Amino acid sequence: MLESRKKKVVEKRIASCEGNEKGLHMVHTGNGKGKTSAAMNMVYRHLAHNMPAVVVQFVKCEDEYPDGDRRLLMKLSEQGFPVTILTMGTGFSWNSTDKNKDIEAAENAFKKAVEYLNDETTSLVLLDEVHIAISLAYLDEGRVLEAIKNKPDFKHVVTTGRRAPESFIENADLVTEMKQIKHPMSKKIPAQIGIEY
Repeated sequence: MLESRKKKVVEKRIASCEGNEKGLHMVHTGNGKGKTSAAMNMVYRHLAHNMPAVVVQFVKCEDEYPDGDRRLLMKLSEQGFPVTILTMGTGFSWNSTDKNKDIEAAENAFKKAVEYLNDETTSLVLLDEVHIAISLAYLDEGRVLEAIKNKPDFKHVVTTGRRAPESFIENADLVTEMKQIKHPMSKKIPAQIGIEY
């Protein structure tokens, strides 16, 4: 009897949401692992439904390590899936030797991101590690948020990275904080292919 009542409550709640679909701003932040991985899963879901998706990576660069997500999306694109991946960063911030170059790369990535945010044919845009670019003062928080707010109503946007700006958290429809409980590096276990990249 209790399960039957619970089912009716859940079904009523789901029914009350019908017709309210809209493009979401989703934020993945926190010190824990999995922010980009969770966002990439939304890209894969879009592709499973033949819905166009774009990934703009603000920090990662092609030379730094063989990023598994980038490699898979490139293979999917070659097979005709509607996905674009733009890896436009200069690499890990702790390796940076030229902040002006980092800023220029972030600005170029932002320009491409704005193109896709405004593009009527793209369903999902992932701004990977854009929070990092903002926290390092490579990009202006207000400009990025304004671009997200001005997107077409149907378009979904995922922003990732540690230290999400408070304004993003306030604007977002969904906010997930990845909390680190344990990490292999504390046991001197390095990043590994197929797990971290």
